Amino acid sequence: MVLKKNRSGKSHSVSLSLIPIALLVLCVMGSFAFVANYAAMRQVKIELDREKLQLGQSFTYSADSLLLAMTRDEALGDLFQNPNQLGELDRALQGLARRQSLDYAVLVSRADGRVLAETGDPDVLAARGKAAQGLIEAARLRGLEGSTIGIGREARVVQDGLGIVTLATLPVGRNLILIGTRPITSATLRRLSTMLAIPNLRVVMGRTNIETSYAVPSIDGQTSMSVIWEPTRDAADILGELALFGLIGTFMVGVVGVLLFRRIRRTTEEILHREARASHEARHDALSGLPNRTVFIDALNETIEELPHRDHALAVLLLDLDKFKDVNDTYGHAAGDRVLIEFGARVRPLLRQTDILARLGGDEFAVLLPTARTHLDATRLAQAIVDAANRPFIIDGIEMRIGVTVGIAIGPNDGTDSATLLRAADTALYRAKNEGRNRFNLYEHRMNEQERMRKLVDDELRGAIENDELTLVYQPQVHADTGRIASVEALVRWRHPVHGMISPVMFISAAEERGLIVPLGEWVLRRAMQDAARWPKLRVGVNVSAVQFRQKDFVELVGRVLKECKAEPGQLELELTEGVLVEDADQAQAAMMDLRSLGVKLALDDFGTGYSSLIYLRRFAFDKIKIDKSFLDQMEATGESAILVHSVVHLGRALGLEVTAEGVETEEQRRFLQAVGCHLLQGYLFSKPVPAEKLDELMTLDGDLSQRSRTQSAA
Repeated sequence: MVLKKNRSGKSHSVSLSLIPIALLVLCVMGSFAFVANYAAMRQVKIELDREKLQLGQSFTYSADSLLLAMTRDEALGDLFQNPNQLGELDRALQGLARRQSLDYAVLVSRADGRVLAETGDPDVLAARGKAAQGLIEAARLRGLEGSTIGIGREARVVQDGLGIVTLATLPVGRNLILIGTRPITSATLRRLSTMLAIPNLRVVMGRTNIETSYAVPSIDGQTSMSVIWEPTRDAADILGELALFGLIGTFMVGVVGVLLFRRIRRTTEEILHREARASHEARHDALSGLPNRTVFIDALNETIEELPHRDHALAVLLLDLDKFKDVNDTYGHAAGDRVLIEFGARVRPLLRQTDILARLGGDEFAVLLPTARTHLDATRLAQAIVDAANRPFIIDGIEMRIGVTVGIAIGPNDGTDSATLLRAADTALYRAKNEGRNRFNLYEHRMNEQERMRKLVDDELRGAIENDELTLVYQPQVHADTGRIASVEALVRWRHPVHGMISPVMFISAAEERGLIVPLGEWVLRRAMQDAARWPKLRVGVNVSAVQFRQKDFVELVGRVLKECKAEPGQLELELTEGVLVEDADQAQAAMMDLRSLGVKLALDDFGTGYSSLIYLRRFAFDKIKIDKSFLDQMEATGESAILVHSVVHLGRALGLEVTAEGVETEEQRRFLQAVGCHLLQGYLFSKPVPAEKLDELMTLDGDLSQRSRTQSAA
């Protein structure tokens, strides 16, 4: 089964990332165009308002200047000194017109509107006179005294049908009104255009809708003229100027957009890469790169669901490397990691494209064959995997040899769900290990209860140690002559809450296989020393495994436990087997000397069952030897065992060692051991292993324990 990576999501996400960038660019460009157009139109309006305001102010200034000049004319008094002398009035009015550059002037009686004197250019005289007369008549109709002409002074720019003029009216004394006009010529407009920076001022007839125009009011209200000009700047010019900035802005927006797009794309790719890596790490083993347990279970469940629609079975193979712990302990974890990687690389070529190889953890692997036609497919593959693992692993030039044990379960025969199939494969694996490792085994429904119980021990022993579910019992060791208690041996028991009492043979061997013997041994030692405080004069024997004894801090641990439990060192007797001494005799001897310096007693357990016991007795300083139960079992059947027991007892006594015989169950055995000089006896003849509370009762009894034991058996 091929696990494919999905790349469509990445391209889809990158495509989606373009949408906000495109929208951003469009929004920026649209906003810029709107702002540019608004700015241009606003600028045109501001310029137009400014030009109209300046032109109107200039005309007003021109009219006010004329009114002021006429008012200050020194000859103005001549006009009302001789109002009845028309000749004098004409001359005075003509002089005023010349001095003030008037093209028309008229003196009107304020009382009745009668023209007293009039002067002007021939070309405009008639038209101006008519216009002035119309103005006077209009004022008289409104009431001359209340008219604008009739009161105060006024100056304004008007048009009379011929051209634009500056009109000034002012009272002369009480009875006269002076009206004068000064023409606004094209030269005047050119000067005004230059002064105001308003290009090409000119006059057009009638009103116009051109925005760049200034409507001039008429004297008679009949005709109209307008002053127009070319705009200083129109919207097109402004937009043209803004176009450069627009191009620069567009370029900058484009650059920013490109940078932003690249940044977003890079960020998106990084996010997708991290997500893909996280997804891969969540579903694959970090060391070997193989699918992990989650992927394997998912694939197994998927295959199980498809089984009803297929005409073939599936197979689950659980692989457990042999001697892998030795590689880690001897060459280090780095070498172990490389062995795991190399093992995975060897197995992968043996699989089909649809098969899955997964690392479940540690040195455990699993293979799923989703299309196993028969169990032969699974067994052939299992044998190929065993052969591949048997080839030496060369790590840094060092040849390492391991093996692999394989358990096989076939679905749906061995189970119709993943948990059942894995449990069946695990049971087959466990059986293959018990049969010698480096082989494969098919699950069989007739696998006995003992194998399932050993599997249970493997799964729950650690929790039993951590949760203090174990207990200690003590078997007395009595004086051979008196039958009274001299010392006890601590033995560990496990009463399972569901399965009841589990044999120590089963869970102690499991502890050694699963690396739990060290915490188990520490628990036994600590509990035994806690109980030893109840029996100050009694030695307590504690069995020590070879693995536990070889720990570098074992002596330190013993000293710490004695101190914490406030137990006398002489109360502790460590029972060692020959296996403790085999691997590193020098290290063992040093540890034993340190233990003796603490005051701890040492006993050689199962004496006579190994190959070099005599050598150990000569080299190592033991306090006691214990004769194994197997010698007593065969003692009655063959005379050789009796001779060996006799020799061992005499050897121990000759070396100054205390001798204890284990497994004493009959009076005949007791009498023989007593006769040959054995110091202490241990066995059911005196007492079974009992809890600490029961041992308290036995300690209070006087007399031979064997008598009490026979009495209880008879009862």
